[in-house]
Amino acid sequence: MILVDDKQVEALEARRQAEEQENQEPPPTYSSIQSQESSALVVKTANYVSITRTHSSVKEKLVIDPSLFIPMFLRPALTAGETEETRKNLKLESVHGHVHADIGLVDKVENEASSSKTNKRVTMLIKSTHGGIITKIYGSPNRMSFVLHVQASSGDVRLHIPRTFHGPIIVSHRHGSVRFSDGINQYLTTFGEVDNTRRCFLGDFSRWSDAGEGWTGDELVVDVRHGNVKIQYDDDAVGTPVKTRPTLLNRIFGF
Repeated sequence: MILVDDKQVEALEARRQAEEQENQEPPPTYSSIQSQESSALVVKTANYVSITRTHSSVKEKLVIDPSLFIPMFLRPALTAGETEETRKNLKLESVHGHVHADIGLVDKVENEASSSKTNKRVTMLIKSTHGGIITKIYGSPNRMSFVLHVQASSGDVRLHIPRTFHGPIIVSHRHGSVRFSDGINQYLTTFGEVDNTRRCFLGDFSRWSDAGEGWTGDELVVDVRHGNVKIQYDDDAVGTPVKTRPTLLNRIFGF
């Protein structure tokens, strides 16, 4: 019989643990942890979001659901002339900075018993006083209709709208150019341009009706004083929009 003292037992146990550690996968690196965390991030679904910043930019990625209930104490204070009925589902504004918004829209509720309020249009305001604006709106073919107002005093504006957009587009500009992608131009009808305001309709205009509540589809209103405007589909290939003058904002925001 072979006798093994305590020191030998400890040495054998240490060797066994070392061999098990060698067979295990190495611990994750910091970069891999970051990658796992970023892949786990999900887009936030929200309603009645209002962000205003004075000396910094605004960058948000959200899915807007106008039927999502938000308690009164969590809703931003109403601005002058605003009511609960006219409250925007989304308002992003920067005074000295740019606004970069990536906005998804939920589907309409396919339920005859659902109230008309459930399928109310999504209303949004994107504004920058001294900065550029890049906004992308997307959703499924059954997405909610939306009304988007974009205002920029001094900065270029680039808008990516869904290919299913159907409705009027009104663009007011003072100093700068207005460009549409080739894809949009195929289905865009311009009815006139007076006092630097261009009034267009994207899609089949014969479906317009003033009966009942009037037009309930999409609407896009853009007001830019000093800057260029580009409007394209959200799935347009990179490089299809017409190039604009190479300013500092062009280089910063990739116009």
